[in-house]
Amino acid sequence: MEKITYGAPRLVDWVAQIKVGAASVRVHFTGGALTSYGVTPAEFTTSNPFIQKVIENSSYFKEGRIIIQRRATIEEPKKPAPKAKPKAQPAPQPAPQPKAEEPVAETPAPTPAPVEAEPEPVAEAQTEEAEANGITKVPVTCLPDAHAYLQENFNISSYKVRSCEIAQKIAAEHGIQFTGGKFDTLNGTKAESEAKEEE
Repeated sequence: MEKITYGAPRLVDWVAQIKVGAASVRVHFTGGALTSYGVTPAEFTTSNPFIQKVIENSSYFKEGRIIIQRRATIEEPKKPAPKAKPKAQPAPQPAPQPKAEEPVAETPAPTPAPVEAEPEPVAEAQTEEAEANGITKVPVTCLPDAHAYLQENFNISSYKVRSCEIAQKIAAEHGIQFTGGKFDTLNGTKAESEAKEEE
């Protein structure tokens, strides 16, 4: 088998479409360079005898637009001979155990001491504080945190929650109040408006 490298002189990159009967074969020449020392032609290397024959019988090859730069003879990889299946070996028989003449007193295995489960550290944004009136306060830092909390706990899509006000309203429907960031200002304005309504 031969490995042939073809070159396209004076070209840096070229996709040649070579007609073969009614079909055409695309051959991509790459790796050329244009420097102050001259032009390094684009190259295409193949060991496929069909592609080699197509290139060498093409009009581009006959005109000199495609040239042979290198030829190398390579050995075809030999197919590995099929290995004989190994014969199944019989399973080894366990060695006979000697009979004990005297009974051996068994000692009980020490029981492990009970281990108290340590509480896992909980992220500050996910901690919940319950108030006496049944509203659970959840500290969040921003609207995306509120999105994540609502989606994780109540399966509410984030496209339904487009602002802090809407997030607070949806949270209130589920017995939750967000605190922190913009939510503190919302809670403060609500408290002030409720105070004004009472007067």
